[in-house]
Amino acid sequence: MIRVTTNGTLLNYKSNLTRSSNTLNSTRNRVLTQRNYSSFAEDPASATLAFKLRCSFSRTNAQLDSTTTLKSKFSAACDALKSVKSDMADSQAKISALAGLNDAEASGRQPLGEVLRSSAESIVQIMNSKYSSAFMFGGADSLGDAPFKLETDGDKTYLTYRGVQVDKPENAAALKAMTDETSCVDIGSGLTDADGAFNGALSGISYIGYGVDEDGDPKNMASIMLKLSDIFGRCDADSGAWASDKDKVDATRLTGKLTDSIDEITNQWTALDGQTSYLKTSENRLTLLADNLNEQILGVEQVDLASAIKDFSWAQYCYNAALKVGNSILSQSLIDYMS
Repeated sequence: MIRVTTNGTLLNYKSNLTRSSNTLNSTRNRVLTQRNYSSFAEDPASATLAFKLRCSFSRTNAQLDSTTTLKSKFSAACDALKSVKSDMADSQAKISALAGLNDAEASGRQPLGEVLRSSAESIVQIMNSKYSSAFMFGGADSLGDAPFKLETDGDKTYLTYRGVQVDKPENAAALKAMTDETSCVDIGSGLTDADGAFNGALSGISYIGYGVDEDGDPKNMASIMLKLSDIFGRCDADSGAWASDKDKVDATRLTGKLTDSIDEITNQWTALDGQTSYLKTSENRLTLLADNLNEQILGVEQVDLASAIKDFSWAQYCYNAALKVGNSILSQSLIDYMS
């Protein structure tokens, strides 16, 4: 026969009451935090899976932020090139150059030359546009000084890009190196290399040209306008007569090359617009991926609230029942005091 003492009953009761209290606190925390677990030890498998998902989610969000910023920059650059092509080159410079070749409008050649010079200066200003605190067309050195500058040497004006004169043949190699500069941005795709980096550097000189052709004429759009401006400026102010036959020949040739440079910047603008569209597509893809990862994380970490409330209610009922049982426990008997 086993004798159950009051002390033994109380000890067992305290242990069960503590267990009920811990269960009540645990279920209460699940309802308040709405999490399946509060520590790795509670559910190692789910915690490991959630860690991997959160790493992917963090990386995807970083890629999404980079892509959104880059898309905005490229979109602004597209608008700038469109303005160069449509507002400056087509609407002003090309029309002025063609009008200057027309003998019927010969008397206006000097003013037309001023329009060409103004167009070249406006192109330089547009190509020096900033996005945030950086120059959009500064290449890899977008935080320094303005990339394009019009320098004057006597009565001649020439264009420089990051301090290098764009119309000197000996500078072609240095300028080519600038067009090949890269500024890698991770947008989560393998567009340019295996790591998914995207070249975010925009070298302005690659869009409006550099160097000279086989005739010794500049390939740069703004430089062509400046040369035409000088030729028209040498014409007679009243009659508009050419200063020399060579000027007439040069003006005709340069006007044709101005048209070619406009066609080239149109191609460059189309390519840049294609890159912008790709960035928009990447932004949408990364947004969907981030949303999917977030849903998976919630599926692993977030508790079923209805089930959690049911468990909490049952734990609370059990705890209250345990307290009531405590009131029913007999006081210690005489045997409990005997040793």
